[in-house]
Amino acid sequence: MEEVLSARFYGAKQPLRLEGVQVPEVGDGDVLVEVRAASICHSDLHTIAGRQTPGMVPITLGHEASGVVASKGRDVANVEVGDRVGVDYVQSCGRCRYCLTGRDNLCDNFTVMAFNAEGSWKEKVVVPGRHVHRLPENVGFPEGAMLNCAVMTAYHAVKLAGLSPGASVLVYGLGGVGLSLLKWARIAGAAEIIAVDLEEGKLATARREGATATVNPREGDPVGRIRSLTGGRGVEVGFEVIGKTESERNVVSSVAKGGQAILVGMCWDPLPVHVVNDLQVPEVKIMSPQDHLKSEIPEVLRLIETGRFTFADAVTHRFPLSSVNEAVGVLQNRIGNPGRVVLEP
Repeated sequence: MEEVLSARFYGAKQPLRLEGVQVPEVGDGDVLVEVRAASICHSDLHTIAGRQTPGMVPITLGHEASGVVASKGRDVANVEVGDRVGVDYVQSCGRCRYCLTGRDNLCDNFTVMAFNAEGSWKEKVVVPGRHVHRLPENVGFPEGAMLNCAVMTAYHAVKLAGLSPGASVLVYGLGGVGLSLLKWARIAGAAEIIAVDLEEGKLATARREGATATVNPREGDPVGRIRSLTGGRGVEVGFEVIGKTESERNVVSSVAKGGQAILVGMCWDPLPVHVVNDLQVPEVKIMSPQDHLKSEIPEVLRLIETGRFTFADAVTHRFPLSSVNEAVGVLQNRIGNPGRVVLEP
């Protein structure tokens, strides 16, 4: 069996180990992808920091990937050898009641790359053929990698919110998902988009991408400033994309009567809310998206192909796979105003 270089996780707060791993056999329904780009998501950082534990250890981390089809099983008809593809990391069974009713993100039997299936930080990866998709010609491999998580998660969150034209929107946190949310909110017709982050570089990017106002919590109470910017009302839809109780609490407190707080960030601590004062009296809804739907991928690909959604400023850093620990450190320590940090095996 072929052996490829892989970045392996052995335990929390330990450097990843670069090791050779064997490439699994390609089954009848599988595709072997030669990885050209694999990006780093904050959920990977959660694993490295010990906030979440994978279903198996050691494991190859990474769940955002794109590349070229090197071989495929005899039952795979949606792609051909040589195609440029993105890999969907949420891999559903296609048979349970959730999959059969179009809610495959809730699949009873799903596997997730870098959690209970091998991840993408390696030179080649074998994945189910039903979970790869051709990349549009106007999308490079680095952008094609982040598409599968940052862009898709944001798209699903906006659809879950039922965002309508003219809405006022808050995006709290401007990493890869947050900036994608801002773009999708603009495309959906939001009239007012308030962006919040601690980094002035990210706030500048948000303004270029259509934010009508920006708030830096270092400069004072963010909830008060958000309320002031909206005439005291608050926003109709608030998206939290950091995953900390303080920022989630701030988003709930910034939502107008009858509005929605969409908690996208992965938070591992309880959220203190007063049911009567925070939710019942103002009739505020709290929701949280679970990744995305398989059926949403073609929708997003069409919007990208026609130029409605673009990747300007999305990918900020590129590293070879051999420098994976340095790349992780850039995102962990916010070195150089990072957006998406990408590994290129």
